[in-house]
Amino acid sequence: MADTIKCPNCGSNLTLNADTGLLDCPNCGSSFEPQKLAVTVDELEAKKPEPASQAQQQTQTQQTQAEAQPQEAPEQTEFVCNSCGAKLVTDSHTAATFCTFCGSPALVGKRLTEVFQPQYMIPFKYSRASAEAAFIKWAGKGKWTPFGFVSKKNVQKMTGLYVPFWLFNINATIDAHGTGDKISYRGDDEVIETFSFDRYAKLSWTHVPLDGETRIDDALMEAIEPFDFDGLIPYDYRYLPGFYADRYDQSPQDLAGRATKRGMDGIDKALKGSLKGTFDRFNIKQNLSKIDTMEANYALLPVWFLSYKYRNKFYYFAMNGQTGEVAGTVPVSPVKKMMFFFIVLGILAVITRFVLGLIMRGFWG
Repeated sequence: MADTIKCPNCGSNLTLNADTGLLDCPNCGSSFEPQKLAVTVDELEAKKPEPASQAQQQTQTQQTQAEAQPQEAPEQTEFVCNSCGAKLVTDSHTAATFCTFCGSPALVGKRLTEVFQPQYMIPFKYSRASAEAAFIKWAGKGKWTPFGFVSKKNVQKMTGLYVPFWLFNINATIDAHGTGDKISYRGDDEVIETFSFDRYAKLSWTHVPLDGETRIDDALMEAIEPFDFDGLIPYDYRYLPGFYADRYDQSPQDLAGRATKRGMDGIDKALKGSLKGTFDRFNIKQNLSKIDTMEANYALLPVWFLSYKYRNKFYYFAMNGQTGEVAGTVPVSPVKKMMFFFIVLGILAVITRFVLGLIMRGFWG
């Protein structure tokens, strides 16, 4: 079993280029489509067999048939952070330097012994350079951003992370009854007509994303939505080199409450939207709407993630690795706020002296 994805031309390790979606070779400059790269360099460099006896030919035929079976995924490594306990998975040749969640360099790599097999994934579309540029632009907009905050030390901790998500498919029923008023005017008189209404409909949502990692703030992940699920593909390890994948620690059962709330919020929005389009005001007297069924699929979604510590508090930046949407929190510099305070005081002092000067000259003139 190969321990990484090799270049068919020179045998070097390949890395996914998020800008092009290709696996690039840093040694010879070749590029390959991940889904079409189905053989290893060892197979390409195999010597042609010498003429063999009938028994040997039969053995070789059996070996060839065995080699024709689908390849196993490369060996994967799990990095565990000694500071916060985070577990990150990647291919065995992707070096880990900083923990995605706490920024600590205290990472210990070990062979992954447990099953790691998501059902689906969306590959990265934005490269590290694009993510760094987006972070610098975003952080620069903060009026109170600390001096030196956008530094090489901080930016180098940015990590391309496949975040574990459960994609919920939700089926629901709207079943509501009540009354609605239509208001019109005849001259200055208000005319109210009251009608009864019944609303019954079937609703469904696919790929409602809920992250399955307790260390990642749910609001931060929701802030970089939506993902374009037309780009969803079956999980393919060939898109992993150069990136990390987090392992979920929340099951679909753990997230059922959040998924139900998302579904009920969707029901409420659809129901009230249909009533607002018909009535000027309404009163829902009976609402039997409900979630009928839910199912969840395990998927990895691409996020550029950066954690940074300022004055003993952690702050986080995230960028959707597929769409480029950014979100996060910027620390506030007390030094900048103090400087601004004194600058304002100085300006007010100058204005006050100028105004008093005009008043005094007018008085003595």
